[in-house]
Amino acid sequence: MINTARTVIDVLHESHAARLGDYYRENTQHLRPWEPIRPNDFTSLSACAARGRQAQLNFKHGLSVNLVAISKDDQRIAAICNFTNIIKGPMMACNLGYSVAADQQGTGLMSEVISAALPYMFDKVGLHRIMANYLPENARSGALLVRLGFEKEGYAKSYLKINGEWRDHILTAKINPAHLL
Repeated sequence: MINTARTVIDVLHESHAARLGDYYRENTQHLRPWEPIRPNDFTSLSACAARGRQAQLNFKHGLSVNLVAISKDDQRIAAICNFTNIIKGPMMACNLGYSVAADQQGTGLMSEVISAALPYMFDKVGLHRIMANYLPENARSGALLVRLGFEKEGYAKSYLKINGEWRDHILTAKINPAHLL
């Protein structure tokens, strides 16, 4: 677990299932423009518990680190931060995906959570590069990544299917500061 000023960050597990379902139900409209279309049972307790179990297996095997930021005030999930597709060997990299609850937007919470998680990924997991990509019209996400030290590396046409459509993305990455000379 990682403590921040407003949250406790934990690796997603089965015991988070009810709160995970609540997070996605409460934020469906807010997240829809930025995420893939979800199956009908996505927020069900059983589906969320299964994702928690899978997250634990992936963590154990070094495949991903799926984090939930739980508010110290009300114990709700306030943000999600996923480091997925971890590649070992000479690349030592992963993809970063994240979301924040609608009522937390613009409060700096997502920056707080990712800022706390990055050192863990670089220092404990040993990654060299973390890649994060965003939709060109998502100015908030772009500004967040710049503040966190991610650098623009390119533009990918028709990169991910978001809300039912293949969408272009701006590609960014952050290199482990300990590896920069």
